[in-house]
Amino acid sequence: MQNTNNVIFKKFENKIELFSNVATRCEQILSDALENDADVSFIVPGGSTPAPAFEQLSKSDIDWKKVFVAQSDERWLDRDHAQSNQRLTEENLLINNAKDANYVAMKNQADTAVLGMQECNDKYESVSSPFSLTMLGMGLDGHFASLFPGSKNIELNMDLNNQQVCVSIDANGCEVAGNFPERMSLTLSAILNSKIIILLIIGNQKMAVIERAIKNNHPLLTPISALVNQTRTPVEIYWCE
Repeated sequence: MQNTNNVIFKKFENKIELFSNVATRCEQILSDALENDADVSFIVPGGSTPAPAFEQLSKSDIDWKKVFVAQSDERWLDRDHAQSNQRLTEENLLINNAKDANYVAMKNQADTAVLGMQECNDKYESVSSPFSLTMLGMGLDGHFASLFPGSKNIELNMDLNNQQVCVSIDANGCEVAGNFPERMSLTLSAILNSKIIILLIIGNQKMAVIERAIKNNHPLLTPISALVNQTRTPVEIYWCE
């Protein structure tokens, strides 16, 4: 893929190179931000894919006490559940030197994501914005964070005029959401309120999704279209086959 004015593609030969370069780039961005800002914000994705990059990044000798780490999205599960994004972040990133980072959990004690939405928004006020760095993953349906095509209120949640930071997600009927359709997610407007976005993907199938999204800009059908066709926030796509 060719780079555009706002999207840069960085392809690597294998996962080892991919994760190493992602970790190095994240360290560089966070280090630069720490030189200029009192507080630094790092939005991280869920899932197990970024774990190797997180582990390497956790050993970085930066001032983690000034870094606020928060999720891009979360399944509405207790943190000790195997599919909790919080758990994956705590076990893979918030270790070694990064154990001193300030973690802002998305999940709270409310019975449902709808009931927990206001508290989540209140907590995210402590995360300085624009976010210093946002890292995202992507599903084969083109979703990122928990902005699933076909999910309830997807049009509102991807409306750039929607100034909410966190929104509850009802992804019932969305196959890719699996057994946990109840989520909390950053809105598209909140995600784009970042100084830079890193998108981490693996496999030719996912790259094909991005290629189609660039050619066919239909964000409600393929949410990643809204990310790769916007001109507001620089996006760096790191991938390997």
